[in-house]
Amino acid sequence: MSVKQSLNNYGRHQASSSSVRVFAEVAGTPGTPAPGWWNHPVAIMFAAVICAALVFTSPGLPALSGLLVVVSGVALASLAELNCGRWSVSRARAIEESVWIADQCGYQVEAVGEALQWRNAERSMVARLDHRGRGWDLFLLDVDAPTLESHH
Repeated sequence: MSVKQSLNNYGRHQASSSSVRVFAEVAGTPGTPAPGWWNHPVAIMFAAVICAALVFTSPGLPALSGLLVVVSGVALASLAELNCGRWSVSRARAIEESVWIADQCGYQVEAVGEALQWRNAERSMVARLDHRGRGWDLFLLDVDAPTLESHH
């Protein structure tokens, strides 16, 4: 399921009519790019190995150039792994903050692992955490939620 979004004239995101409430920037995001396919550690290492093989087989370059490319790839992949860890910690903090902030506003939000839902008197509905710009936004959606099972 996805929330349809569009940009208005000011570049801000607006959620579709299924949103009941949006809490903007409930927590900050790391200053590094969000994890994606292009900065995934495995993708970086794959690209480094391919580049090292090409550099190693190039007749005009010394063979140690390939080793330098591999070492650089390992360093970049390590930094990418640290970045993934920062984003994971940031999301966990944002989940905690979302539950607290929504509670302060009278909404009952529950987190089980990475899944969020909110409740009113009649039913349980989907809650969603997305990053926009420099912060995490909490969306309370008017969509029935699947049953979450707590493993306590």
